[in-house]
Amino acid sequence: MKVREMHDVYTGALNSPYCVELISTEEGVDALESDWNRLSACAESPNVFMTYSWFRTWLRRLICDDGRGQLLPNLLLIRQKEAVVGIAPLVRRIVTRPGFRRQKLEFATHHSDYNELVVGKDVRALTHAVMDYLASSARDWDLVDLKEMRDDGNRIADMEAAAASAKLPYRLFWEEDKCLYMPINAPWSTTRKEKHLRFARRACVGLEERAGEGFRVRVTGQPQLEKGLLDRIIAVESQKRIDGLPLPPIIGKYREVFQSLFDVLGPQGALIIVLVEKNEELVAWRFLYRCGTKLWDYMTAYDYAYSALSPGTVLICAAIDYGFSHGCDEFDFLRGMDTYKLRWTHEFRRNRRMILWNSRWLSKLFAASYVRHRVPVSQEDHSHL
Repeated sequence: MKVREMHDVYTGALNSPYCVELISTEEGVDALESDWNRLSACAESPNVFMTYSWFRTWLRRLICDDGRGQLLPNLLLIRQKEAVVGIAPLVRRIVTRPGFRRQKLEFATHHSDYNELVVGKDVRALTHAVMDYLASSARDWDLVDLKEMRDDGNRIADMEAAAASAKLPYRLFWEEDKCLYMPINAPWSTTRKEKHLRFARRACVGLEERAGEGFRVRVTGQPQLEKGLLDRIIAVESQKRIDGLPLPPIIGKYREVFQSLFDVLGPQGALIIVLVEKNEELVAWRFLYRCGTKLWDYMTAYDYAYSALSPGTVLICAAIDYGFSHGCDEFDFLRGMDTYKLRWTHEFRRNRRMILWNSRWLSKLFAASYVRHRVPVSQEDHSHL
């Protein structure tokens, strides 16, 4: 095993074909666009939250918010010979308090519903390469906190095996929020006949009866082509309520992030917007990502003045119809057990969270604090201490 100064390149464990390189500058991240897009395009389970566009756009904004001295790229680039074969999209968050300074490695943003440790084909081998690197560079970090990890296939088991092999202590938790989902196996005209969806049928009929007033539902798979659409979406979002109380805006707060996602994901067909309009007035919208054959329901809002029409329900009906006609087989509500989601389905997935630490006493202290305040929500919690 050879590690260069500052741990910028790690040649891997004995007989490993991989070399791991630390990318810690924004310029270094920019140079990876082509390779990253190539790896994402080959993913067995596409994930918009693991793409270059998502990472780079959020990184740029969060560095501005937190300051360049507090948040830095900590991306791990995995090479086999000279070819880039994997990427671990992490950041380094530096927290300074009187008397201590903590360096934590984590995923870039909590706005991602599904995270994965590596982007690449041979996930098991790449995961071992990343864990070996983390072990070799343990004096450069205090804690690794990996939140909202989806377990498609054997990703979590691979991470546990790799951490144990690298002799990194860790603890694994269930995340509290569940991700509800339902199959798309028929057009809405057929799906609406299911007994438990009577509420949705009523909502659609109610809106159809008011078509003469200018109400319509439509779907756009190229939102970047509609001038002013993002501003219209933000205007409706500002009226969003939960139990009658206004909610802080997300798209309005991060307008440049979502404009960038419009511009990049829109032409790829990965961003779908479902709209309810009354003539030229935007009444409601749903913001969906298409990941392979899955529709991910990321965000929604409606004008509170039209709440009696159940526009959010109507939007889901239109999304199901769009998904079926475009070859999608699943509608994923993503994180959260909101009451309206439970009217549609009770099927759910649960993400995992992994906390890793090292042998230094300060790292153990930080880990103990994190673990102590995160009681496992299931007896199925696994630990390796």
